[in-house]
Amino acid sequence: MNLIHKNFIYNNVLGITNLLIPILIFPYVSRVLGPSGIGVVSFAVSLTAVFALIGSLGIPIYGIREIAKVKNNKEKLSKIFSELLIIQVFWMFFTLILYSFWIFFTDTFNDEQIIKYVSYLHIFGLIGMFTWFFQGIENYKFITVINFLIKFLMIVLLFILVKNQDQYWVYYSVIVATTLIGSIISLFYAFTFVKVRFTNLNFRRHLKPILILFSTQLAIGIYVNLDIIFLNYFSNEYEVGLYAPASKLVKIILIVVTSLGTVLIPKLSRYIKEGKIEESKKIITKSLRFIFIITLPISFLLICLSNEIIFVFAGEEFSYSATLLALLTPIIFLIGLSNIFGLQILVPANKEKKLMLAVTLGAIVSVVLNYVLIPELKSKGAAYTIIITELIITILTFYFARQEMKFNLPFKSIIHYSLLATLIIPICYLLHTFLTGITYLLIASVFSALMYVSGLLIIKDKFFIENIWKPILNFKK
Repeated sequence: MNLIHKNFIYNNVLGITNLLIPILIFPYVSRVLGPSGIGVVSFAVSLTAVFALIGSLGIPIYGIREIAKVKNNKEKLSKIFSELLIIQVFWMFFTLILYSFWIFFTDTFNDEQIIKYVSYLHIFGLIGMFTWFFQGIENYKFITVINFLIKFLMIVLLFILVKNQDQYWVYYSVIVATTLIGSIISLFYAFTFVKVRFTNLNFRRHLKPILILFSTQLAIGIYVNLDIIFLNYFSNEYEVGLYAPASKLVKIILIVVTSLGTVLIPKLSRYIKEGKIEESKKIITKSLRFIFIITLPISFLLICLSNEIIFVFAGEEFSYSATLLALLTPIIFLIGLSNIFGLQILVPANKEKKLMLAVTLGAIVSVVLNYVLIPELKSKGAAYTIIITELIITILTFYFARQEMKFNLPFKSIIHYSLLATLIIPICYLLHTFLTGITYLLIASVFSALMYVSGLLIIKDKFFIENIWKPILNFKK
């Protein structure tokens, strides 16, 4: 099996792990902590995520591309890694100072002193993850294994330590501690591939592309996390807690949906550098088929089963979250597409400025709409805002991507996948006439998946068979 297929499967295992772990954890912590406790932690996670993006300085995307270009030359690999590492360390300390000013002048966490101080460590841990290096050298096996072990440790600690409604700070502390452990292990393992240097380094060559990607990543971080941050400032922790399960479910599904994008950046960067445009187009076409074949059935399932999913995932106190989950479902499809147009076409083609323009406009729209809609509509306003924002970004990135590469949308396949996915609606409707609760959720999900996969095999969908079905069957080989 070729490297792309192996890395794709490893990345999907990683995505599935990141999807399943919250599904195991959240039902427990949501019932113990309730909406308000979940709201405090969700706000802390979102706020630190924005500052971690500031601290990462665009290196997580830029680093993948640059490391991929020199992965077979240890001398150049060590030089580039050393340059990016030193840049990131210096910028990280500046970010922590900036964060201190923010929480001081906005009175953030004044009533949550433990959360305040632990959040510093969270930023440090998030910035210190060197996933970009291992993605660049295409070592997805390590990323998958370390992620699984750290998540397993988090599960054990949460079930042992979080026992009552007042221990939301313990929940957050466990998240932060395991993140730090993962960062430290990743750093030391990276040192087995490179030798860190402090002489003959050229920082200047990285600054312009890093700053462009930094602007892009910051804009993305703002509009992705602004919903929860605005909800906290313009509403209350309880409203954040109701919004959190729906937002979390959509985001963990997106981990799987967008997994192919990061796997393909190194390959596409090399192809474009070598002028292999036709090969690049073939990869983009495969990516588009993957997004449609995955997101359409997932979207229909989430809408049909939103009530049951939220009840199992979060509990009866969060029943309103089902409405929010159904509202947020379209962003799975939209982000999947914009991920292709942005990360798989514009970034490898060194057109970060166009991506920056698209996401910056999206971020501006997000700020305005959140400011207008959240005070009136609360969590629904946040949901409407992110849908409109993602739609605008998808349209803009598609337009810019088409300027760089004349790829075609697989319309025939889209029709096939859409027709098969719509069959999920009558399946769920019929099963719901005599099944309820978790039984209905499980059986409807299994029947829908079997129907969809069987349909793809019956129509002999070439993409599904060659790129998903056969690699899964042949993984051990």
